[in-house]
Amino acid sequence: MYATQISTLDQYLKIIEPLTSSNDILLFRGQDQDKPLLPSIARDDKRNDESLVKTEEDMLRELKRRAPLLLSREPKTDWEWLVIAQHFGLRTRLLDWSSNPLIALWFACRSLSSTDSVIYILEASKNFLVDYEANESPFKITHTRILRPPMNNDRIVAQAGWFTVHKCSSKLGKFIPLEENADMKHMVRKVIVKPNDKITLIQKVSILGINNQSIYPDIEGLCRHLNTSYFN
Repeated sequence: MYATQISTLDQYLKIIEPLTSSNDILLFRGQDQDKPLLPSIARDDKRNDESLVKTEEDMLRELKRRAPLLLSREPKTDWEWLVIAQHFGLRTRLLDWSSNPLIALWFACRSLSSTDSVIYILEASKNFLVDYEANESPFKITHTRILRPPMNNDRIVAQAGWFTVHKCSSKLGKFIPLEENADMKHMVRKVIVKPNDKITLIQKVSILGINNQSIYPDIEGLCRHLNTSYFN
């Protein structure tokens, strides 16, 4: 996997600029630590991943049973249910990405942690998109896919949200990190940010309007933004 280090916003944008004209889909994911690109259902659990697939289906079935009265609009498909589940913190096979590189940079640097942060860049073709009209179950996919969700959620809109949809390998009996996935590993590159450079980069993207309030357009986001403004 191609990897490079940046210390300034200009360096970051110079990496991205030539990629914008040569790819159907260009997505970004910021992480405050360099951890594998795995969805939440596959992290920090000692169970066999094949059993996690059943667990995920069971959880989604229970969510469908109990959540309708808590939602303003009931999702119509399993894809929509997975997006809702991911949004509210249920473990799923979805992994969050953004089509906005500045949002990914903000997520990478926001904690100001003492470890290296990373921004993953995914360069893909439209062939990897989920086809809603095919009526394919997210639990039956045979390859890792890319999901462009309906823009019916404030946070998805604010974060320019997309997802990769991960499959459990029937041969290996586990979820494979995207950077090791045979179909997609050649599409992934990594940008590294050192701890000492994070504060400057956060200040730069904040000037450009990327902050807690813009990322989380609700009262929680406003309170986070005020905490940062007055105490950092």
